[in-house]
Amino acid sequence: MLDAAQAENLFNKLYGEIKGYEISTASRAKETNVDSSRMLYGELPFTTWQKIVEFANPKADGVFFDLGSGTGRVVLESYLLFSFKKVVGVELLSGLHNKACEVKENFEKNFKPAIAENFSGRELQLINGDIFKTNLSEADFIFMNHPFKDGEIFMELEKKFLKELKPGTKIATIIRSLKSPEFKQLGKQSYKFSWGDSTTHFCEV
Repeated sequence: MLDAAQAENLFNKLYGEIKGYEISTASRAKETNVDSSRMLYGELPFTTWQKIVEFANPKADGVFFDLGSGTGRVVLESYLLFSFKKVVGVELLSGLHNKACEVKENFEKNFKPAIAENFSGRELQLINGDIFKTNLSEADFIFMNHPFKDGEIFMELEKKFLKELKPGTKIATIIRSLKSPEFKQLGKQSYKFSWGDSTTHFCEV
């Protein structure tokens, strides 16, 4: 992991020219085999994600999953700034996933060699797939930005979490909260996002 100033500077170099909203719109139009009507896109400022993780206080050397990881912004920031032993991004749209892979390749080729000692024994993984078909059992911390608009689909995600996640796994969701009484509620906080202020809900399995 890097100090906050170094991590943010590198993050801005990696993402400064990437237009995630445009990539998302183009991916939805092109990938007609994917039902993207249930999905929303949004981005987190660097400092917002930093504050969310600090509030959640997840296991420092645990496994982190970003469900619906887009161009990989949260995944890359988590790899740079925190000490998770493994960070995983899961994205359904190939256009967004491919851009995340390009950023990862740029980082690993042009930046990581000079600071490699900060990432020893740690893993950065990007998956192009459906979160409902992704095994989440190793997760210690899960983040989901803009959960599904469809309440019934979100209920299915709750069931997956309760069935698959180990006790103590922490979850942060934006706007929509997990409602089952089987989740331990840890509080909520308002933060700034690319679309304005929104509430992040925190809970634990």
